[in-house]
Amino acid sequence: MFTVSIAVCEDNKTDMEHIRSILYNANLCGSLTVTEYQCAEELLWDVENEHRQFDIYLFDIYLKEISGIEAARRIRVENENALLIFISSSEEFYREAFDVYAFHYLVKPVNTKAAADVIEKAVRSIERDREEILKITYKGKCSLLKYSEITYISSMNHNLQYHMRDGSEYVSYGKLDELASRITSDLFVRCHKSFIVNLACVKELTADGFCTERGIVPISRTYSAAARERYRKRLFGIFQDN
Repeated sequence: MFTVSIAVCEDNKTDMEHIRSILYNANLCGSLTVTEYQCAEELLWDVENEHRQFDIYLFDIYLKEISGIEAARRIRVENENALLIFISSSEEFYREAFDVYAFHYLVKPVNTKAAADVIEKAVRSIERDREEILKITYKGKCSLLKYSEITYISSMNHNLQYHMRDGSEYVSYGKLDELASRITSDLFVRCHKSFIVNLACVKELTADGFCTERGIVPISRTYSAAARERYRKRLFGIFQDN
């Protein structure tokens, strides 16, 4: 189960209690951790100086000293992917919320069911994004690789090498069979005992193998029929989930 971290910035005690109740009663099976802030200054200190990051931020817009909108702008500098949810007694800040790519905008008094639905959608969105990331470890260092950035994966002498679209490469220990069972995207196809390719990065299929921007990925006889069929389905837009 994923744990999703949420920061709530609200200076009204009654409103904070209401939000807290919504969060802890949401149908999310205990998958949330919630940190509360009474002012934007405290939140920004943790984000900018302590380098804390949260998956979801809930802001009251009318905060003292630093508004929720301004706090969101500064958080966007530190975290481009966080989901921002605004809570306001007025609808006048819709445009500003749009400018910082807000996930949602709730108007006070906050409807309990509507707010719970928004939180659940935000959490599910975070979980889907995490499912598209491959976590690897090598010599004690952990790396998170986006599926979309991996061109292909090769195996040699119990080492797995990840060839990325930007030209970089990562290495981890392991077996290709075990890795293949961990990958959740149907775009990744086993085409050789030593190779897995991302079909989204394949330019064409030739007699030599799959042509990618990082070179040709070979296809062996054992995997040829299944790999070629997956590629054809990809081309004709009938790629289906397993």
